[in-house]
Order: sequence, then C-alpha cells, then structure tokens
Amino acid sequence: MSSLTEFLIERAIRNPVLGNNFHWYLMVECEDKTLGKMYGKVAFQYMSAMMEISSGHVRRDVLRRQGELMKNILSIAKELRDSKETRLKKIERLRAIISDPKSGLSSFPPLPLPLDAKVQVTSIIPEKSTIFKSSLMPLKLTFQCVDGTEYPVMFKTGDDLRQDQLVIQIITLMDKLLRKENLDLKLTPYKVLATGSDHGLIQHIPSKSLAAVLAEHNNSLLSFLRENNPDNRASSYYGVSPAVMDAYIKSCAGYCVITYLLGVGDRHLDNLLLSPNGRLFHIDFGFILGRDPKPFPPPMKLCKEMVEAMGGQSSPHYQRFKSYCYSAFTILRKSANLILNLFALMVNANITDIAIEPDKAVTKVQEKFRLDLTEEEAIQYFQNLINDSVSALFPQLMETVHKWAQYWRK
Repeated sequence: MSSLTEFLIERAIRNPVLGNNFHWYLMVECEDKTLGKMYGKVAFQYMSAMMEISSGHVRRDVLRRQGELMKNILSIAKELRDSKETRLKKIERLRAIISDPKSGLSSFPPLPLPLDAKVQVTSIIPEKSTIFKSSLMPLKLTFQCVDGTEYPVMFKTGDDLRQDQLVIQIITLMDKLLRKENLDLKLTPYKVLATGSDHGLIQHIPSKSLAAVLAEHNNSLLSFLRENNPDNRASSYYGVSPAVMDAYIKSCAGYCVITYLLGVGDRHLDNLLLSPNGRLFHIDFGFILGRDPKPFPPPMKLCKEMVEAMGGQSSPHYQRFKSYCYSAFTILRKSANLILNLFALMVNANITDIAIEPDKAVTKVQEKFRLDLTEEEAIQYFQNLINDSVSALFPQLMETVHKWAQYWRK
C-alpha cells in the first residue's frame, strides 16, 4: 500500500463524511477498464481497514444500502428514459413507482444521502418528484430528511459528472480562500456526486435560468428580483431589497472571475441561473480550460442584461461589481500555486477536458492568473477583460442562435 493510499484511508476512516465521498470516488473509478483493478484493490483495503474499527459493520452497511438505493434509482431512470411514452406519462409512472411500497423508496430507515452524508434521509416524496425537459430526461427527486426538511436533487444518466464534480470542488475551495480574506461573494457551490461513469446526483437549488427569467419578465432581470423581493423604502435599489441587490452584484463578480480562471466554455443564458434571493450561479461544466463549442467566446459571460440589472455601466452598482472582480482576482492570484498544484494532481484522472491535453492543463490555468504582472497591472488587465466581455458582439449573435435552436428543439 502506498503512503498516499494509507493517508487517504486513514482520513476516510477517521471522518465518516469524507469516508462516504472517498467510497463513491473509488466506486466510479473501479469501472475504468484500464485502472479499475487498481482502484478495486484500494476499495478492498479501505473496507478491510474500516472493519477493524468498532463502528465498521454499521458504516459498511450504510455504504451497502446507499449502493442499493442508487442502483434502484438508476434502473428507474434508464427505464423511463428509454420509454416511448410522453413526458407527462413518464412523470405519472415515476410517482407511481416511488409510491409503491415494494420499491422501497417511499419509506426506509434513516440513511446518509450519498450526495451529502451530513444529511439523513428517510424517503423520496412522490408528488414532488418529476422529470426535467431535457434530451437526457434527468429525474428531480425530493428526499424527506429526518429533521423534517426536504432535499431536492437531480439524478442524471447518460452524462459523466466527474468534470462537473471537479469544477464544483475548485469553486468551493476558491470560495473558502475568498472568505478567508473576508470577501463573501455569495457563491452557490452546489453539491455534485458522480455515482458511476455516466450517472450521478446534483443538488437542486431553487432558481430559474436567465433565459427563462428574461422571457417571463420582458428582458429584465431586475423585474424578477423586484417581484421576489419588493422593497419600497428609500434605501432600496430600484425597488429591490439592498441585501438581494448586494448578493446579485457579488455573485456576478465571483462567477465572472472563477469561470474566467477555469476557462469555462459553452456559456449561454440557459446555464446561468438566478435564485429569488439574488444569487446568480453557473451550472453544466462540460467545457473547461478554454474549450468551447462556439467560436470566438468572450473571456467571461457578462451580457448586457446582467449589467442592466445593476443599473447600467454608469451606475455605482456596476462600479462595485468591477471592484469585487478586482479584489477576487487579486486574492486568488495569491493562492495560484495551491490551485495549480491541485490541477497537477488531476492530470492523470479521468477528467475529459484535462485528458485531451494533460501536459498543458496546468499551463492553461496558470496563463489565466497572469503571474507575470504586478498587482496593479493585473487589475488593469482584468478591467480590459470585463470591457471586452461586455462589448463583445459575436456572443450576442450566438445567444440568439442558441435561443432559436432551443425553441425548435421544444
């Protein structure tokens, strides 16, 4: 057993939540045709070490039950996806399957949710489960928690979520680095867990895509925020609660910096989401490190509608947005070595966009930090990136093309 394997197993044994994630990371890699046996050996060593502690049998049983739950859900998801029925009929059948006591989904002994092992769940709520409008027909499942709360998730099949999982882990790390410097940019690092090489769980955050918001609110994000958070006090911003406007400005800044650094591509108004509380966030990280299916992508996704919600380019809110961008870029540049080392560790992992050019992955991220510049030069550089992104015309054209493509697909 290597020293790294020993270290990881020791930590996983000591911390059940980390141990839960470690188990699922191993299970996914065990499917690999080339390295599967090696990961299988580590999984066996982990299980053997677990059985040597007093709570080992209980923890092993929890992982077994989680595996059965995921296998059951995967079977249902594949059956429904392959069915020729209409989406509404599939939703009816999904709810009927969950309601059936034989399925074991409408009630089961408390179980740590694989996606978030800190949360104990006891059932899936049939009437709050549905199927999203998408070619892959992902399921929306709402788990009932022991404490009476609910935990909605998306179960997706036909998609490798390991790259999304990595990006969210990096965003979570960057959020911690920013908070350590007292800069909370109201990020939403939702949880992602690949439970297999082509399926997994995603935490569902109540929100709407910018495309949907603009369609429903006459091309105004501000109207959406005002509708959900009306505030007629003199201290409010355009009739919106100051706290909500603050969350919107900060989250826009945070994701502009982070998606630029990670080279996140394929950005359009359907994979930028906005919560009623003003937090904007990105989903679907199928393209990173500069890869993009669209030609001439801007450095970051910052469309005119996003800027208009701040009051336009001459407003004090837009100036605050830019100030947050500069602060975040400066703080994250100081931790560039940590982030680059983490990418270096992932070079041999089964991450799609890293595997394409593994020898260049670290370099691509390093170039984004512009470590050759002084802090003042770096701020000026980022200011130019923002200006280029806002004034870019080609992405606006591509957004229109994307909108029509989505319309005809429906």
